[in-house]
Amino acid sequence: MKQAQAHSFAVFGLGRFGTSIVEHLAQSDAEILAVDRNLARVEAVADRVDQAVAGDASDEEFLRRVALEHFDVVVFAMGEDFESSVMGTMLAKELGCPRVVVKALDPRQARILTRIGADQVVLPEVEMGAKIAKSLVNANILDVFDQIDGIDITERRPDPSWLGKTLAEADIRRTAQVEVLALIRNGHTQIPVNIDTILAPGDVLLTVDSH
Repeated sequence: MKQAQAHSFAVFGLGRFGTSIVEHLAQSDAEILAVDRNLARVEAVADRVDQAVAGDASDEEFLRRVALEHFDVVVFAMGEDFESSVMGTMLAKELGCPRVVVKALDPRQARILTRIGADQVVLPEVEMGAKIAKSLVNANILDVFDQIDGIDITERRPDPSWLGKTLAEADIRRTAQVEVLALIRNGHTQIPVNIDTILAPGDVLLTVDSH
């Protein structure tokens, strides 16, 4: 099942990693709540988000006060405070948050966070903030490869609105502002992609986005 595009995000932890995610999400015109215990960090991003507040991710009363369950995606980026990450994850899932993404410092932490309900665990040493932000906004995006300045090569699933249509009918160049470089289906790669190819749920598209 394809996931709907996310529009609202709560990001807890505004160190370098969390701030990087906030900055890139802000470029997508998303609704953003930014939270950190450190008021100076909160103030540093206040002009780029809808709400910036000082608070504790492990405080259930605080999470209820900010109506955490109404956000499409909740990100806990406090890898250095593992206990708060664990508590925040458990509380967010109890409140009914649809997608909880958590930063981990090592594979052991990642396993624990997954077991307690995290929908996605990231290890920032191998996943950059910009790449993760793109996958948060659109869950159909599988990977983003850093290329030359101004060009992103993206591996993605077809958006739900494209399924059952030919490449020409989906008009991806106009609707998503990307060029389709290749189509991968059942392990076979089609380059170039025939415009009469009907897009199916299992397909993977390799696209280029120049900006």
